Amino acid sequence: MQIAIPIFPQITALDAVGPYEVLQRLPESELIFVGHERGPVRTDNGFLGLIVDTVFEEVAHPDVIVFPGGVGTRPLMKDKRVLDWLRRAHQTTRFTTSVCTGALVLGAAGLLDGLEATT
Repeated sequence: MQIAIPIFPQITALDAVGPYEVLQRLPESELIFVGHERGPVRTDNGFLGLIVDTVFEEVAHPDVIVFPGGVGTRPLMKDKRVLDWLRRAHQTTRFTTSVCTGALVLGAAGLLDGLEATT
């Protein structure tokens, strides 16, 4: 099972690292930190760097998406590349989920239309 966690500047570390700590223990799972470009990004407080393993286009059909929150979600709500990736990947995911303000990005992609959602 391939699990994709998007990583972006000004992410809230706990929103990505918490799910990572749980999901990476699942047998036969592959957890991937995905983003705009490979390499480090800084969390919302600037102290912690997280590493993007691969770019969005290389993770076309994850089984699970966990979209973290943080102040960095605000620009992503208008980011065509992120929104298009979410829309395409969501068509084949088993679960498309979010943490906190990550739900705003799912909503901006139209994935919450007609649904009741909470964060």
